Amino acid sequence: MHAGARWNADARWNAWRDRIVIAMLAVAMSCVAYSVAAPALEADSATGPMEVTCYTVGPGDTLWSYAQGVTPHGGNVNDTVDELMRLNQLDSPSLQVGQRIVVPARHGDA
Repeated sequence: MHAGARWNADARWNAWRDRIVIAMLAVAMSCVAYSVAAPALEADSATGPMEVTCYTVGPGDTLWSYAQGVTPHGGNVNDTVDELMRLNQLDSPSLQVGQRIVVPARHGDA
């Protein structure tokens, strides 16, 4: 093989390598974009989209106390806590002051 043919083969390989790297970066960026958007998608359930709002945790607030306040009369507060943990992808029911959580919107709230 002479030098010109080798240079063409190297140039073609470099072009393919660049395309592969660009494709891998595109896939990685898509994965990052999905992971950022996924929490917003969690608000959809099998019964359809759920209207949500944000709540900022104040001093003394707990997930249980918030759930007690929004659980309909006769409803199960544990189910509400589980739903809030799922919507916010929480590993525990512990909250921090200033933390913003996604909560189902209640009609009549301003």
